[in-house]
Amino acid sequence: MNNAANTAKKYFPHTSIKSIEFVSPVFARKYKIVVFVPLKNADELTFKMAAAGAGNIGKYSVCSFRTKGVGTFIGSAASKPKIGKKGRFEMVEEIRLEMICEQNELDEVINTVYKNHPYEEPACEIYPVIVKDTKLNKETALVHLKKTVKIKDILKKAGPKISISALSAKLLNTGVRRALIDLTGKTDYEISPARGKTIVIRKNKNIINFEVI
Repeated sequence: MNNAANTAKKYFPHTSIKSIEFVSPVFARKYKIVVFVPLKNADELTFKMAAAGAGNIGKYSVCSFRTKGVGTFIGSAASKPKIGKKGRFEMVEEIRLEMICEQNELDEVINTVYKNHPYEEPACEIYPVIVKDTKLNKETALVHLKKTVKIKDILKKAGPKISISALSAKLLNTGVRRALIDLTGKTDYEISPARGKTIVIRKNKNIINFEVI
């Protein structure tokens, strides 16, 4: 299983690890989808989007926010409006529907909107948002070491793709007692203050990044 604990053992001998503590990011990047839909179609579209992965917040599902308003449009000669007639100014009672989704679900949710929306040209907006993340996962762990380990000794375990010579001698000889292993690619964590520095080993897709904090 590819989790943070297994990755920690790649960089640190089992005998050098004091403890491994799984942690959660303080913040996570998600996406808000905003779509304007006729009032009579709002419920159906909400549940279709939820089935595609939108609207999950903690222990709750089908979470959304709705604002009622009036949408207007004039269809061109080439249009095929499902409400009203082309060339005529139309006013439709609509709902501004907002739902959150994960990045890996975004494409599926957007495709669902365009597939199930009653309009020929749905008005859809996408916003990146930063939200509180309380979900504990095994892809992020804080590793406490029994003794100080130098940065250069850790980087040697990363393989030949890491250019140790490009780093300053001062940094290479810096010792750490903790390591944050992050396989999610997220960047914000709540780490309690402690003496010494922490090396962050972060995997974003197939790229391994190292940072000392």
